[in-house]
Amino acid sequence: MKKIFTIVLICLSASAYALQVSDSLIISSSDNVVNMLMPVAEYDSWIANDGFQTSNQPAVITSKLYEYFEDDFDMIMLITNEKDRPQTIPYYGVNMPIANSVKGIGRSLFDFSSYYGSEGKLFSLMYLPYLDAIKYGPTLHEFCHCWANYAIPTAVSGHWGICGGNTPGQLGGFKQSTLQTNVDGLANKYVVEAFGVNANGGNGVPYNEMELYLMGMLPIESVQEFDAFPEVPSETFQYYDESKTLISFIADKRIHYTQSSIIESLGKREPDYTSSQKDFKALFVVLSKEPLTSAEWESYESGISWFCQTSDDGINWLYNFWEATRGVGSIDPSNLSASLKKTPIRHIDEGMSVEVRTLPSTIICSESFRVYNLSGQDVTDRNGSLPYGIYIVRTANGVKKVQVK
Repeated sequence: MKKIFTIVLICLSASAYALQVSDSLIISSSDNVVNMLMPVAEYDSWIANDGFQTSNQPAVITSKLYEYFEDDFDMIMLITNEKDRPQTIPYYGVNMPIANSVKGIGRSLFDFSSYYGSEGKLFSLMYLPYLDAIKYGPTLHEFCHCWANYAIPTAVSGHWGICGGNTPGQLGGFKQSTLQTNVDGLANKYVVEAFGVNANGGNGVPYNEMELYLMGMLPIESVQEFDAFPEVPSETFQYYDESKTLISFIADKRIHYTQSSIIESLGKREPDYTSSQKDFKALFVVLSKEPLTSAEWESYESGISWFCQTSDDGINWLYNFWEATRGVGSIDPSNLSASLKKTPIRHIDEGMSVEVRTLPSTIICSESFRVYNLSGQDVTDRNGSLPYGIYIVRTANGVKKVQVK
């Protein structure tokens, strides 16, 4: 039996309203992000002890979300409401694999979605420890980890490391066309344009061809040949010039990848490019100790809208998901209220007149009404002796929030 609950509207500012699903769950006025309130001690412990990776809290949180939301989401992105990355969190973002049904990308098939409250739809749970990570990265990087790199062995597990591509990749790697061989007369010495082995500048680079192939965004025929160097002594990896635009390294092992060798190694991608999923539904959830302020709501709403828009953002040094996938892929964070297990009230009755009288505490309304507490319980029969707190007055025309004190 589905849980029955009441959804109410909270005034955030003179012109913006949010849907309050429960006493700890609020949907933004733009309907594209959820604010989940955590007890102060739990939130502080999450930050201090890296709760995403060291506790069962992620599963507790997602299971709570599924009490109210249908199983409509391919991915869930958790974000802690921090302006800057906490020093206790040793990373800028992380992807926790929940399920994989794609063959030919170097991963086994598995499904742990039920542990997180999903009935089989969810395949990735991600976490960003601070607000600006949405727009500046590693958002693209973490989404890429849903499919890559499990395909080829590299010097940096899970990433491209010292590996070429048509461009530097979201998971690291260099631009193949800049590779110089036989440097300084040494057959095993190489030079390339400067790059990162784990990443290449947050959301400042698009996905490369191999990443797009593994994601199902490009056919294998679009992947240019590249080289990988899985064994590079760390002491040989260094800048080659004073301007730090070039990097040199020594490697005795060089693996050359072609379209046919990729297929031979991994097998064909199933589903292939023609039938792969390219459009995804995501639930963005901001974890906080207190309800978000109007300014915070605006920051999260605008950041998520930018990342998920299906058009050119006009910024030549940043890429949203649509741009990074060459206009092939999309992420939909919108219309969250439609995924609720109960249809929400979408309007507020501006003309409703509500008065609160004390001693005894009584709510008086100009229309026929019911009174609910923030847990969704109908407490109309207690009107006249209501304890101090926040209540929702509901009529046939809308709702209003009032405080009894």
